[in-house]
Amino acid sequence: RSTTPLEPLNFTDSTMLRSILIATLCLAAVFAVEAEKKNIFESPRGAFCSPCERIVTDIETAVEKGEPGLLQHCENLCDELLGHIGSLAQQCKDWIDKDFNEIMEKLNNDWTPEAICHDMHLC
Repeated sequence: RSTTPLEPLNFTDSTMLRSILIATLCLAAVFAVEAEKKNIFESPRGAFCSPCERIVTDIETAVEKGEPGLLQHCENLCDELLGHIGSLAQQCKDWIDKDFNEIMEKLNNDWTPEAICHDMHLC
C-alpha cells in the first residue's frame, strides 16, 4: 500500500470568501441559539416586568378570595401571557415553581407586586 503526500488545498478567491461567509453564518447561528437559551427571567430589567406584576397581582387577588388551584392558575397565566414567544412560557412556569413560596411569603408580609418583582430583578 503506497502513501502519497497530501496536496495543498488550492482555494480561489471566491471559494475562500464563500468559506469565510459560511463559517461566519455558522458562528452567528451558534450565538443566536445560545442567546435564545439564556433565561430571561434571570436578567435585570427584562421583558418580564409586566408579566411578573400581573402574575403576582393575580396571586394576591386569588389568596384574598381564597381561590383554589393557585399554582395551576399561575401556570395557565404564563401560557396566556407568554405562550406565543417560544420557550418563555416554560421559563415563566419554572420561575413560578422555583419562587412561588417566596412570592407567597412576601405577599403575606405586605409586599406589593411591584416590590416583589423589583426584588426578584424582573423590573
